[in-house]
Amino acid sequence: MGAYITDTSTADVLFQLNNRFGPGAPLDEMVTIQKEFQVFSERYSLKQAFRLLHIVPADFTERRFWFVFLEALKNYVSDQEGISGHDRIVRAYQENLEGARPLPVHTTTHRLADDRRVMVTQGHPIIYEPQEYLTISIPTKPAAESLPRRAAAEARRTG
Repeated sequence: MGAYITDTSTADVLFQLNNRFGPGAPLDEMVTIQKEFQVFSERYSLKQAFRLLHIVPADFTERRFWFVFLEALKNYVSDQEGISGHDRIVRAYQENLEGARPLPVHTTTHRLADDRRVMVTQGHPIIYEPQEYLTISIPTKPAAESLPRRAAAEARRTG
């Protein structure tokens, strides 16, 4: 996410995602929303789903870059052959929320330099919790490494 939004906004969005899909009442509500509206399906992009759920950075400039990032996930590879990172995330949410025993979802990041794939696993990502989670890990480059490129893109945009 760092090439698109600041590290602070990344942390904010991860917090929102992990709370929105957390265990108990938040997950129950997301299951109900998925049943009623099919937010996670081929009908909607991640950009549309997260806009609808209001999972966005507080800063409006950062919000615009967040939406660009979500669309860029269509060009990321995933841990499933032939499926983009974007589609892998949508399917993971959809299959989980529509499944017989939905798991809370923990979203995290890993260094792009270590693995370029969007990865979806099950396990215990929070060491002090016995709860099993569906974990979505998105490859990122720290914003500090990406600021010159982002500044150049912004300069081109504003002319």
